[in-house]
Amino acid sequence: MEAARRPVAAAMEMLALTMRGKYGNRYGTSKGARPMTAKKGPKDFVKGKGARKAGYVDSKGNFVLQPHKLVEFVVPDLSDCELKPYVAYTTPQLEKKTLQELTAREEGAATPQ
Repeated sequence: MEAARRPVAAAMEMLALTMRGKYGNRYGTSKGARPMTAKKGPKDFVKGKGARKAGYVDSKGNFVLQPHKLVEFVVPDLSDCELKPYVAYTTPQLEKKTLQELTAREEGAATPQ
């Protein structure tokens, strides 16, 4: 009976060793379990906010600005626009129309009766 348990015990021990290293080792959770932060990375790690650089740092340590990499905002002229940028909370909710209702209404208006 003891001889029959040894292969099973050895297999369970090997399984426990592989599971321990993958899921519950003594060094804590895996590195990919949470987002990378500056506290968890090396000393020179700076995460940033996803912004692209508008230039580069040259060999002397000076920042060289590249004008073609600058962000250009295209804003239309809104001087004669009647709409205002604020919507009051007291504005009534609009009814949600389905696409079929809208197309049926447009087709009905387009055909003369």
